[in-house]
Amino acid sequence: MNQAPTARETLKLFKLLINMKKSIFLAALVLISAGCFAQKANVSKARSLSDAETPDFEAARTAISEALENEETKDLANTWYVAGYVGYKEFDYNNLKRQIGHNIDYEKWGAAVFESIEYWNKAYEMALIPTYDKKGKAKYDTRTPKNVLPKLTEYFTYQPLIIAGFNAYEAQNPSLAYDMFIAHLNIPEMKIFQDNPEEAATLLRDTSYYTCLYYAGRFAYEAKRYDNAIAAFQRMNSEHAAANALRKEIIFANEYIYQVYMDQADTVKAIAFIQDCINNFPEEPWFMQNLINLYISSGQEDKAIEYLDIAINREPNVGQYYNSKGSILARIGRFEESFAAFAKAIELEPNNALFLESLGFAYVDLGNKLNDDAAYYDAKEYAKAKIEIDKAFQNALPYFEKAYELEPDNYDFKRSLRSLYYRLGMDDKYQALVD
Repeated sequence: MNQAPTARETLKLFKLLINMKKSIFLAALVLISAGCFAQKANVSKARSLSDAETPDFEAARTAISEALENEETKDLANTWYVAGYVGYKEFDYNNLKRQIGHNIDYEKWGAAVFESIEYWNKAYEMALIPTYDKKGKAKYDTRTPKNVLPKLTEYFTYQPLIIAGFNAYEAQNPSLAYDMFIAHLNIPEMKIFQDNPEEAATLLRDTSYYTCLYYAGRFAYEAKRYDNAIAAFQRMNSEHAAANALRKEIIFANEYIYQVYMDQADTVKAIAFIQDCINNFPEEPWFMQNLINLYISSGQEDKAIEYLDIAINREPNVGQYYNSKGSILARIGRFEESFAAFAKAIELEPNNALFLESLGFAYVDLGNKLNDDAAYYDAKEYAKAKIEIDKAFQNALPYFEKAYELEPDNYDFKRSLRSLYYRLGMDDKYQALVD
C-alpha cells in the first residue's frame, strides 16, 4: 500500500513545479523577444538594402513587408516610415539616373513615389498615437514627422508624379495618369501638412498647380472615372483657385462637369448645374447656349425661349440667338414672331446663309401648315386658302436664292432651292439646278 507523501516531500514537489513553470515562461519570453528582434532586424535590413551603393529594392520590400504584418512591429511608426523610405530611395536613385541622361521606367518610378506617400500617411497616423511612461505621461513620436516632411516637400518640388503621369498618358493610360497627378496634387492636403502649416506654406499652389488639377480631371474623364473627374474639376471652383488658376481653365472644368452629367443622362443635375454656371460665368456664352440646346432637345420650347430672351438681353448683337428663337417659334406655330426673330438675325448678319435659309424654311413650314389645314375645305374655301399658301412659298423664295448665291457649292442650299422651284412650278429654273 502506498504511503501518503510527507510534508517535506510535498514541499519539494511544489518547488519543482514552480521552477518548471518559470522555465516555460522564460522560454516563451525568449521566443517572443526573438520574434520581435527578428522583425526589427527586418526593418533595419530594408533600410540597409535601400541605402546600399547598388540597392536591392525588391529585397528591401520583402523584408519590410514581414515587419508590416508582424504583431510586434506593425503598429510602430518607424516600421511604416521605413516602408515609405524604400520607395523614396528608389525615387532618389532613379532621379539621379534621369538627371544624367539615363532612361528609366517612369511607371515604376511613379509607383515608388505613390507607394511611399501611402506608407508615410500611415506612419504619421501611428506617430500621433501616444505611448505612456510608468508615470502615465504621454510621449509622442516627433522623429517621424521631421523625417517625412522634407521628403514630401522634395516630391512636390521635383514633381516625379507629374512626370510619371504624363508618361502614362502618352502610353494611352489616362487612369494611371489621373492617379499620379492627383497623388501629387494631394500632397499639400495631407494631414501632416495640415498639422504643420509653416511647412505647408512652402508648397506653392500657383497657376501651374491648377493647370495640373484641370488635366487630372480630364484624365479621369477620359478614363470614364466620372466621380473622380467631377471631384477634381470641382476643386477648380474654390476661392484659392479663383485667385490663382487661369480663368479659362476654371470655365473649361465646369464645362466638363456639365458634360459628365450629360454622359450619365442625368439631365436634372445637368440643368441645375449649368444654371449656376450661367450666373457664375456670365461672360461665357457656352453655358447659356448649351442650356438652351438642352431645353430644345428635350422639347421644353417655352424654357428655351425664356433663356434665349435672357441671352439676347445680355448679348443683343448675337445673331444666332435670334435665329434659334425663330426656329423654335416656327416649330410651335408662332410664325409671325418667328419671322421677326429671323429678320433680326439677318439684320445683324446679312450674309449668313444659314440664317437666310432658316427664314426661308419658316415660310415653307407656314405654307405646308396652311395646305394641311385646307385639306378638307370645299372648293371655294380652298381657292381662297390657296392664295395664302402660295404667298407663303413665294415669300420663302428670295431667302433660298440668296443663301444659294452666297454659297453655291453648298449642296443643301441647292437642293432646298430646287425643291421650292418645283413646288412653285418654275420648271426652267428647276431644270437648271438638276444634277
